[in-house]
Amino acid sequence: TAAVTLWQPRHVQGIYALTSVGYLLVAILEIPRAVAWGDMPMHLTLWLTLNVLVSYLVFGTRLGTGVNVVSVLTMLVSVLMNGPVAPSNLADWLTAAIVMGGTGLIAFSTVTFIEQNLSADLYTTERLRAARKDALTEVLGRSATEEELERSIQQALKNRAPLSIIVTDIDHFKRVNDVHGHGAGDDVLRSFGKRLRRSVGGSGGQVGRWGGEEFLIICPDAPPHAAVLFAERLRRTVSEQPFQAAGAMTASLGVAS
Repeated sequence: TAAVTLWQPRHVQGIYALTSVGYLLVAILEIPRAVAWGDMPMHLTLWLTLNVLVSYLVFGTRLGTGVNVVSVLTMLVSVLMNGPVAPSNLADWLTAAIVMGGTGLIAFSTVTFIEQNLSADLYTTERLRAARKDALTEVLGRSATEEELERSIQQALKNRAPLSIIVTDIDHFKRVNDVHGHGAGDDVLRSFGKRLRRSVGGSGGQVGRWGGEEFLIICPDAPPHAAVLFAERLRRTVSEQPFQAAGAMTASLGVAS
């Protein structure tokens, strides 16, 4: 299980689901023999107790509880169905069940605490990310763009790496609002921002709304000629694909490095 998990860490839940089924099969096969011998298989209960801990870590509180309840019930039902069991031996089995239950309670409490903190952290992160974005176009807002620009400049100076900035402005945007209405203008800005986001996808660049219909694209590690080619390609993309709300439009772009 450990080896396969290291090989395929993204599939840890599926891998450990098979492991848990393996534990249950071993328990179902070995418990009847142990009861018949009047013996308590400590190695099996140790593995099942370890399974309680790992199940909560891998599956979380809800699914982990289901897996562990099934494990404990399987063990107790197997013991009772293969009786009669000597009182001393039954006490050992009950002790093992209590230990597994106590271990499960500790693991459940710990994982619940972790999940609550992760959930709170995710909520805070999402709120911070939303605060940095421009609500209409879903690119960075002005203040976040300035922060990213300053950070990129400092990083470029530190690494002695090229950095290019593209500033773009939708041509005659005021006419869109005057002729088609502000709703159409918002649709154009939203679509334009989406095209810009797609254009930098995977390149490590950042897109920000500088104000009104002006946008700024930060292109780290891009020398001047590469930025100019990118800007020209973006200009053609805008002019060749009409906007649903306002038809054909153009944009002007300027490059600084």
